[in-house]
Amino acid sequence: MSNTAISEATMRGVLEQLPLMSGKIVDGTRHEKVLSYMRLYLSSDSAVEQLMSWNVLDTLVLCLQPQSDMRVTATAVRFLGDALRAHNGEVLWTAVHATQIVEWIVDNTDSPHALVRVAWLHFMRQASYINDSAFTMLLDRVDYPRLLLRRLLDSSYFVVAEACALLGRLFYANNSIDPKLSALVEQLVARPFHMQTSARKAAVLAAVETLLLLKNSEVQQFVHRVFAQPMEPYLYDNDRLVRDRALDVLELMVLDVDAQGVCELVAVLARRVDMNANVVLRCLAAVVKQLPNNKRVDEGEAQRLGQMIATMGVELLLRIHPAVDGSDVDQIETQITSSDVDIAETQDVESTLITSSDVDRIQSQVAKAAQQSPSAASTIACEAARIVREHSQTSFSAHTASSMCLLLSNPRVQQHTQLVQLVLSTLLQTLRLAHSRTHVQMVPQLISTFAIRAPGLRGVFDLAHELLGSCTTEFVRSLEHAVRTRIVDVEWEARDTVLEFVTRAVREHAWPSVEQLATRQVVDDAVRALTDAEEYVRASAAHLLAAVVERGDEERAWYVSEHSHLTGSDLARLVADSEAFVKRAALDLVHALGTRGTGMWVECLSYRTLYDLADDPDFEVRVRCARVLALLTQNSAADAELQSTSLLLEMCRDSSRYVRAECLRSLRELKQNTQDVDMTNEPEPKRVDVGEQSSLYEKLKKVDLAQLEASLSAEHLYQEALDTQVARELMREQSDANAGNNILDCY
Repeated sequence: MSNTAISEATMRGVLEQLPLMSGKIVDGTRHEKVLSYMRLYLSSDSAVEQLMSWNVLDTLVLCLQPQSDMRVTATAVRFLGDALRAHNGEVLWTAVHATQIVEWIVDNTDSPHALVRVAWLHFMRQASYINDSAFTMLLDRVDYPRLLLRRLLDSSYFVVAEACALLGRLFYANNSIDPKLSALVEQLVARPFHMQTSARKAAVLAAVETLLLLKNSEVQQFVHRVFAQPMEPYLYDNDRLVRDRALDVLELMVLDVDAQGVCELVAVLARRVDMNANVVLRCLAAVVKQLPNNKRVDEGEAQRLGQMIATMGVELLLRIHPAVDGSDVDQIETQITSSDVDIAETQDVESTLITSSDVDRIQSQVAKAAQQSPSAASTIACEAARIVREHSQTSFSAHTASSMCLLLSNPRVQQHTQLVQLVLSTLLQTLRLAHSRTHVQMVPQLISTFAIRAPGLRGVFDLAHELLGSCTTEFVRSLEHAVRTRIVDVEWEARDTVLEFVTRAVREHAWPSVEQLATRQVVDDAVRALTDAEEYVRASAAHLLAAVVERGDEERAWYVSEHSHLTGSDLARLVADSEAFVKRAALDLVHALGTRGTGMWVECLSYRTLYDLADDPDFEVRVRCARVLALLTQNSAADAELQSTSLLLEMCRDSSRYVRAECLRSLRELKQNTQDVDMTNEPEPKRVDVGEQSSLYEKLKKVDLAQLEASLSAEHLYQEALDTQVARELMREQSDANAGNNILDCY
């Protein structure tokens, strides 16, 4: 990204004001915005040279004083670290050693402020890319192995994450493992598990995960040597955060074992299944997830092992939630595909499952655990569903698809929202990988299943969207029927999701492929939804109607514009809605109707309405208002009555660059059109008053479009980013020693 839009004077002003930023600033994001601005400047090849000419290090030293706000200190240190990575950063690094900054680094290794500790680690990581003798000396001065150990044990997650990043940079430097850091890791792991605190366990796992992510064979051998045996206790720890991090480590370790290693892991889990069935299932899900990415396991063998574990998960689900109406998996399976290959493969896997004592033991013991209580059954069912879902990401099985359909039709399953979501996502991904297109008829059925609430419904609609354009007319008609069924759902989120789907389909597909979806009946439903009690539904309905007007054929657009329940007064109420996002959608609809050339759209507007919209607190409403005003200027009668041109000219001074950009586009087009009218010698149509157009052209000539365009530059974007809703009094208080030193004064 170029920094050409950032003036040197502005950047220098920001730097000079940085040490003086008031400590009374409440909005902590202000400092992040300032840092983002300064980072953008570093993209220039001459940035470091320019910074040096401004004596930037002297300025940054002022930010490191004991009385400095810690947020200012952290911002300065992070910026300096980023500057070291910029072009010619080595020059800046050399200059750093002639200042007090190095001593500050040494003295503040254990700052009491987490923000400063994060910034400190960030600076060291950026400096590590230079990796000269001066950096090596600095590492020795801060005793970096012990320092990293303390930071890995830090109470702040952000500090631990930055410490891991620095560990990853230093552990394998100069094409060899750092002996001091290897000793550190060995020391970290060596303490007996029962003597480790939760913080130390998390530190151990964080360090191991960091080293595995390096994907270096020598480092991986080191990790497996020092960490192979202690893995199990972490997986069964009482602390959920420790267990979760241990699972992340397990996923990485699975990538580096052969098929025999995977089988041995399953055997270990089988022996431990009595301890915690849920943990065993989560570990199996991690194995299934990473098997396709394991380069040491043959693709066919990985598929067989994954299918074996996934089939176990399916059988567990069917044992916990058996069919209650006599439904049979095989009957449903024949509705999905006519292929016998997948069924045969599944049967082979099942025979393998029966002869596998380890997997069979896991299945039986987990099933027993599920019988202990309904809550245990629910949790185990969700974990089993996660296993099947991971396998469905890469493999299709008709048996899996039919089993998921059977589960979704089970009233007991429908009572558990999380399980429904897991089963549904598994089914949808399985159907995406199906070799036959006959499965598409299941999609309308899923949409009509009221047990599938809004989150799951979005997934079904995503699949339906993928199928549109390549499916039969019969499918689209079935889809339209299902849509009309759910558009009256008692849950407003479901109604909103349905409207959003039809809108997306109309906008992203050719009209002939969705004409049978956006029917007159669906338009009627959308018009009724404009008065829905839920504001989100009203907005989505307006978006749908706008899409139909913009993308539909003449007949469907005319049907919307002439609808008996979509009069000017109806639109006026929608435009005056109390919610900003409803007003945005209403103005989009008004603009679509006006662009299409229907006359009723003007009826919903008045000068007072437009004036209020032009002054709306929401800038996106004002953007759309400017768009409608531009459309009104093309209608001389409406322009004269509503004074749209005058309002558009007033909006050129809007505080939002997005509104100004819309005004600029509209005024350029309007100026060109009126210039053509003013200069032509041809007689004008009677409806156009040439005198009025000439007068308008004179007004437009007084607008400095070049200056307006300049206000849209990236620098103005950052000026708006620096502005916040915090009162300026919080930036400059008379009793504050920093009075008058507003960071924005440089503008």
